[in-house]
Amino acid sequence: MVLHIVSFDIPYPANYGGVIVIFNQIKALHAQGVKVILHCYQYGDRTPQPELANYCHEIYYYKRSRSLFYQVSLLPFIMRTRQSSALLKRLRKDQYPILFEGMHTAGLIWYPSLRSRQKLLRMHNIEWQYYESLSELTSATAPLEKAYYFSESIKLQRLEPKVLLHADEIIAISGTDEAYYRALKANTHYIPAFHPNTAVESQLGRGEYVLFHGKLSVPDNELAATWLIEEVFSEFDIPFVIAGMDPSDRLRELVSQHDHVRLIENPDEAEMNSLLTKAQINLLVSSQSSGVKLKLINALFRGRFCIVNDHMVRGTGLAKLCYVRNSAAAMRQTIEALINVPFEQGKIAERRAILEVEFSNAENAKKLMSLVKW
Repeated sequence: MVLHIVSFDIPYPANYGGVIVIFNQIKALHAQGVKVILHCYQYGDRTPQPELANYCHEIYYYKRSRSLFYQVSLLPFIMRTRQSSALLKRLRKDQYPILFEGMHTAGLIWYPSLRSRQKLLRMHNIEWQYYESLSELTSATAPLEKAYYFSESIKLQRLEPKVLLHADEIIAISGTDEAYYRALKANTHYIPAFHPNTAVESQLGRGEYVLFHGKLSVPDNELAATWLIEEVFSEFDIPFVIAGMDPSDRLRELVSQHDHVRLIENPDEAEMNSLLTKAQINLLVSSQSSGVKLKLINALFRGRFCIVNDHMVRGTGLAKLCYVRNSAAAMRQTIEALINVPFEQGKIAERRAILEVEFSNAENAKKLMSLVKW
């Protein structure tokens, strides 16, 4: 069993949402005996990784040019900058099925020379909606960035029908996304995100603080962290920890104004897992319900109580394991009610019954393999 996987980035180190999903998917497929031929785009500060050779049969890297020249293309920038003739040439050398990771990598999916191949497309979210949201969340003081996100959204929405037409199977990452794509293409399937957990490791007893975590350079996460500080934690002095990659100076300044709020920048995997384990409450909010909520999965596998808003759990089937609260007042009330309550064995058993079955990497790898025409 051999499968090409085209990744939008080098999926190691697995230190942000999309690459965490891809890396753990590769590991799960490898454990099932699949020979993965990995193709990934190299840009920014990410470099070729020997670790990937432990799970991949072959690995190829392609330089991604992010020249502003590609902004004027009719194709979305995230796709046009990943159209590689070298990749196309390699894919044409055999007849193995191809799994494209995200709309980012689907810029070759309609090419005539791949017409005879089985092409699967993993949607990491509803991309045009995601970019529309980024445009709305971006401040008017950054007009070029705001315009870029808006332009990408329009291009992605316009191109989506063509991409779906040429994909043999669509694999959605949430129930919400599955419903959207199934209305457009019958061959749509829901397979949850692959993640680094194998068993629920939540600790009994009480934790030390409330934790919000996420990639803080993402506007949705910065907005959420800001809202939580200003609307929830300005009302009491319960310890609040914010952890994640690349926070802005604006967020640093806001944190510095509150003695009971602490910012932990760029924690590695071990530190992040320790923060999840020691928290009494994981507090997670989002302004959109599409896409992967990997941080929620990690919090439920490793943490104690979870308070979330509706967008965090919609389409995940995980609401029953969380306290769903949408207003600042309701969140404050629930935090005060839970902050001194011991986490008990019954809660762990409840999580195991759902997470270790529905979110089992091994079982979901088998579901993915069942879609492939070997």
